[in-house]
Amino acid sequence: MRKKHDSYIFIVLLAFALFLSGCQSGQKQAASVKNEEKTRVVKTINGNVKIPANPKRVVTIGYAATMLAFGIKPVGETGKYLENPYIKEQVSGMKDIGAKDGVSVSVEKIFKLKPDLIVSMNNDPKVYEKLSKIAPTVVYPFGTFKDAREEMKTFGELLGKEKEAEEWTKTFNQKMEAARAKLKTASVQDQTFSLIGAYAKSLYVYGAYGYRGGEAIYQQLGLTPPDSVKKDAIDASEGYKVISLEVLPQYAGDYIFVDESYSGKLDQDNSVWKSLDAVKNGRVFFLDPDRFWPYDPNAVQAQAEEIADMLVKQNEQAEK
Repeated sequence: MRKKHDSYIFIVLLAFALFLSGCQSGQKQAASVKNEEKTRVVKTINGNVKIPANPKRVVTIGYAATMLAFGIKPVGETGKYLENPYIKEQVSGMKDIGAKDGVSVSVEKIFKLKPDLIVSMNNDPKVYEKLSKIAPTVVYPFGTFKDAREEMKTFGELLGKEKEAEEWTKTFNQKMEAARAKLKTASVQDQTFSLIGAYAKSLYVYGAYGYRGGEAIYQQLGLTPPDSVKKDAIDASEGYKVISLEVLPQYAGDYIFVDESYSGKLDQDNSVWKSLDAVKNGRVFFLDPDRFWPYDPNAVQAQAEEIADMLVKQNEQAEK
């Protein structure tokens, strides 16, 4: 009788032990799932990086405007990008993380901000090493994205905001379609367009990427470049070509957009400049450098709309 009793107790204890083990295993699995929900792994040029699923303190180096497009306000950004006119109403409270030289970033300032995520345009290995010790660091070097849509899609995936990226893209496409429709009234379909930059002491022919409105002009509005511009700037790996004023006629389109930045000035009294058909026909547009240096998605949208309006207005004046 006692043996049966002991066996019964043993079976009860074994069952209870198994029950506890199952509970603990379930708790561990639940905890593991919960931790996975708190983080995600993203592929970067520096390998896989585990980042918070819902970052609260983001530091950006070049990408503040893109973050703001998703409703995420960075705690820090470099001074140049804080001066972006398209986000000037949204940068209050953001700290300038630029170093004293005005070019590099201050690792010390970033450390003090206690970020939980850093998203950077700077791919200097030494800088990355320092930043990645402060917080998970994702690097997208300049030139990573082919256009505004791809940038928003990538950031949507990074932030777990794919739906917001899709909604933004839908609105963007509608606005670009409307801008291109405007151009039909300006009768510029068979005309060529050049984007010239007097930058510091050099003269540039810009291509179709993030330089001074290039994406807006060529990619989003679909304006046609001269063959020489396509070959030497748009199709070139650098995305631009440095030229002398003497060879500018080879790159001049029927219309010319001009950017003057970093104290650069185009010599408008030069005989070569005066000889261009675009100059003679009043088809030259000097772009506002403050509005055309940014190349974040919302800036590209605004630039495309502004350029479309410029061309429509010029055409209306020419017809009077």
